[in-house]
Amino acid sequence: MKKFLKWTGFVVAGLVGIALISAVYVYFASESEFARRYEAAAPAMPNIPTDPVAIEEGGRLARMRGCQACHGEQLTGAVPVDIPNVARFTAPNLTGKFSEAELVTAIRTGVKRDGTSTWLMPSVMFAHMTDEDLGRIVAYVRSRTANTGMEGGAEMRPIGRAIVAKGDFLPSAREVAELEETAMEFDSADPLSHGRYLVMNLCSECHGQDLKGRPVAHNAPNLAVVKAYSTEAFASFMKDGKALGGRELELMSQTARDRFSIMTPEEVSAMYAFLQARSDAG
Repeated sequence: MKKFLKWTGFVVAGLVGIALISAVYVYFASESEFARRYEAAAPAMPNIPTDPVAIEEGGRLARMRGCQACHGEQLTGAVPVDIPNVARFTAPNLTGKFSEAELVTAIRTGVKRDGTSTWLMPSVMFAHMTDEDLGRIVAYVRSRTANTGMEGGAEMRPIGRAIVAKGDFLPSAREVAELEETAMEFDSADPLSHGRYLVMNLCSECHGQDLKGRPVAHNAPNLAVVKAYSTEAFASFMKDGKALGGRELELMSQTARDRFSIMTPEEVSAMYAFLQARSDAG
């Protein structure tokens, strides 16, 4: 019996030691990602319009891309994610806090003014924007009245740190740096060209750069699923968030109502045309 207890003690001590070593590794591996500085080349500055029509359009473009969803309706900051034992992300107050150059750099590259990366901000999706669209969004943000708000930050909890250490959740700047294709132009008269631009600017955040889906993003599916939708059903889905069969989806339904419902019929039609052509191509 004593011998059994002795070996049991060795096993328990070994397991505790392995757990401690793993915890130390996870902490330092994740911490190195949080502290990493990036030397991304400063992106070219787009033209920042000043006319009210362009600024209003910038507000629409910002909403479609989820800026208000994360930073709050007045862009004074909010907490878009707070998951026990995983992470808490605070999107910062954007009003009067950042220069045009700082906004462009953060949006395009995911790099903050101190050289560290943003987390959760989908710069990997924003990197595809045209200079014209980016300029209008920056103009809209800069037009907001400066107000007090929340400081930004990322609090990674034990499970979140493990996910970062494993490489399943990357800082925004690293995602952008690994992109093979960034900014794109499009032909608004060509539905396939326009649709591809919209999909890469609005959908790749959750469905991935290859649009084949990402389980980590609420099991976002391969966008080949659009093949099952008629023109009318897809337009309805973008408007009211109801999937086929009247289903309410965990993330997409609310996203559609909050962001995609303000798309023009032409934009919805172009997205549908591109997604259908993509599905047909296999």
